[in-house]
Amino acid sequence: MREPIPLIPELTPVPPPVIPRSSPVVPVVPVVPSTLAKAKLVRAQERETAERLCAAQDPACDWMALLGGLERASVARTLAARGYEIEPAPWGKVIGQVHISNEAVFAEKNRVLQFLNHFHITTRERAIAKEVVIAAGEVWDQARVEETARRLRDPLWSSVVAVVPVVSKTEGQVDLLVVTRDVWSLRLNTKYAFSADEQGQKLTGLSISLSENNFLGLRSVLAAAMSMDQSEISTGPLFIDKNLFGKHLDLRLRANLHFNRDRFTQDGVLDREGHDSTITIARTLWALATEWAAGASFSHNFQIERSYRGTQLRTYDDPTTPETEAQPYVYDSKVISASTYATRQWGKQLKQQITIGYGASSQRAKPYQFVGTDAQRAAFVHNVLPRTEVSSGPYVEYAGFQPVYKTLRNLQTYDLGEDARFGVDYSILVGSGAKLLGADYNHWRVSGSAGYTTRWCRDGFVRVAGAVAIRHQAGVDPDTNFIDNTASGKLRFATPSVKLGRIVFDTTLATRWHDTQNRFYSIGSETGLRGFVIDEFLGDRVFNTQVEARSVPYALWALRVGATVFYELGGAANSLADMPLHHDAGFGVRMLIPQTSRELFRFDLAIPLDGRSAGTPRFIAGFESAF
Repeated sequence: MREPIPLIPELTPVPPPVIPRSSPVVPVVPVVPSTLAKAKLVRAQERETAERLCAAQDPACDWMALLGGLERASVARTLAARGYEIEPAPWGKVIGQVHISNEAVFAEKNRVLQFLNHFHITTRERAIAKEVVIAAGEVWDQARVEETARRLRDPLWSSVVAVVPVVSKTEGQVDLLVVTRDVWSLRLNTKYAFSADEQGQKLTGLSISLSENNFLGLRSVLAAAMSMDQSEISTGPLFIDKNLFGKHLDLRLRANLHFNRDRFTQDGVLDREGHDSTITIARTLWALATEWAAGASFSHNFQIERSYRGTQLRTYDDPTTPETEAQPYVYDSKVISASTYATRQWGKQLKQQITIGYGASSQRAKPYQFVGTDAQRAAFVHNVLPRTEVSSGPYVEYAGFQPVYKTLRNLQTYDLGEDARFGVDYSILVGSGAKLLGADYNHWRVSGSAGYTTRWCRDGFVRVAGAVAIRHQAGVDPDTNFIDNTASGKLRFATPSVKLGRIVFDTTLATRWHDTQNRFYSIGSETGLRGFVIDEFLGDRVFNTQVEARSVPYALWALRVGATVFYELGGAANSLADMPLHHDAGFGVRMLIPQTSRELFRFDLAIPLDGRSAGTPRFIAGFESAF
């Protein structure tokens, strides 16, 4: 089975599940790029000066200069409409009132666009107020003000978030102004990936949801969703409420039926192959000051698993026989899991967390429509299928991080703020499985990760991180009792912004050894090496380096557009000594429609520089940055 590179701590916390967005056509007004570049440079210099003065608590701090262009426009409209004035020196003052101002999707003075707001349910101010982590009567705390902005900067609901001090009616106090702007919610959302190789062109990924992403104006999602990969179509209802009953309870429900996208029944309908469901509910660590969290989840997934190379099914040949069986990588998988946990958080300069939990799972796999002898079937089960197993047992995790944040721009999105966490972060988890508790095997497992992120001048960063996981179980591998082991390392950096843009670099090396689950790493197309076919290279080791020169975003009326050039180097094999490295280069176009999503639209044209397809252009279209 294909497995992604193991997760290691990233620059920002893992984002919440994102409902795919549509891309409406918006009129374009041409602009002069050189003029825009100069304006961007001036604003960057103003922002750098403002950051320095605000950090020093200097009354000369220009709060508006801290904001991006879209944020600045939203705040200016609110100040003008309500008659507020920016308070230049809020430090040490008591907050008198908290004001909430949420703009509709189309806030600009355009009658045609503003008419569309009638088809959108604008978020209720009380729903936004529930996410504010500082209240009236408390002393202005810049760290908690910035935390409020991070809480609200959710791509599902807000394209613009700004929190600024305004003059209070009570002398000696300061008021807090929270300004947000909705993302279009009632829509037919789409998200797709389109790839081409020597077998032809194919829609390799598609997600569609008919949804109300802001149900009743309470920042909840109610949708009928459909997703498609190369083998199947899954469809069913979805519900997300991250603040159930206003109590910071996170509830997520989803159920799907799975259909073979290429096979029909005698009645002319798609052949159904499985189903899945997920339900999770958790009281989250919604603020840095929150001390307790707890949650529980249940999921099941019964489906037919397939593995692809490019747009064609991967095949397996038994290495012990002279024949070429070309058996497709297809098997029937049934997975059920349930877990519960409780977390205690403490600390100020270093946030620390202890989590105690219990998990149980059942994994069953068998060949699907296998053609061959009993010996060939046994070889296929041994060399392709994941191990059938029931696991049940407790675990304990200890984690920590420094709550140091900064707002960056032009990394995953363009002009919109992106929250980055700096300093040290780490975690270590110890778990076990026991026959006494219903598991098939007695075993224990340990995993850990650590990383460090530091600033590079004003808005660049450098991050190094690593992760390792091992499992101890006797009697599975004759050579060792340590099985299913993985390790990975990452280096990532972004240069400070200059006049034309910035360079972003990312390299990852991952390995696995004594694996008994028949898992492997793969690289190609969306997983790196964009000039090669999907999962073209695979093995127990993977290396992936990507570097992009990304332009600054240019404003074309409501749009933000830009370009990138990139180079990639990578490969996968069962050992580093046997791993040939491949490389490609290309360019891409990026576009952001902030009224509809924080996600970029991406079009990449990549050219392999070696291999059987060297010099043959390949393109990928989809959403989100490549890395």
